[in-house]
Amino acid sequence: MSNLKKGSMKYAASVLLSVLLVFLFQIECTAQAGDLTKGEVLKAMNNLDGLGIGAEKESALKEANSNVVDKVFDIAKSDMGEEEKMTLFRNAQKENEKVFEDILGEADFKKYKKKVKKELKPLKRKAKLVGFLL
Repeated sequence: MSNLKKGSMKYAASVLLSVLLVFLFQIECTAQAGDLTKGEVLKAMNNLDGLGIGAEKESALKEANSNVVDKVFDIAKSDMGEEEKMTLFRNAQKENEKVFEDILGEADFKKYKKKVKKELKPLKRKAKLVGFLL
């Protein structure tokens, strides 16, 4: 096969892949909130058993969790474009990590993050926005 045909096929394959990814991205974004409720997410995030953090940190963490969940759901349910939503989700994720680390400290945040990701895993199948919480 000539180099021209190989180049054309690679180009066509990359265009097709790009179109497919954009299509899948749009489907994923429109189903972000899905059938998921704030209560389900908060229940998973507020399960602090085994972390050994004090009552003060626990209270601050639960308040932060509520704020984070509200923010992420507000973004998901907004009428913004999908690209803008994804940017806001990523920014919220970075902000959330800082808030949680400020409350818990680096070591406890790592334990909390690992525990919550495990708790949220079943919910991630319902809605992709769960991935932006931590």
